Amino acid sequence: MSKIENCTYFTDFEEDLKKARKAKNFTRAQLAEIVNIEPRYLANIENSDNLPSLPVFCALIRTCHLPVDPYFFPELIRE
Repeated sequence: MSKIENCTYFTDFEEDLKKARKAKNFTRAQLAEIVNIEPRYLANIENSDNLPSLPVFCALIRTCHLPVDPYFFPELIRE
């Protein structure tokens, strides 16, 4: 797993994911089951500055309805 500090445009992903999960009233265990990962892996993503693999990232984005632009095009968001 990569650390977020090595990928600065993903610095808000952990907090965005946690907020989206809670807004959808998913527990970590529920969201982990939906995206087919271990709850501990999800906890590491939300709390430990770890980036998920690309397939897991895509599944989390789709399931939680998060926009991808802030993570891939942060310069557009700043403008």
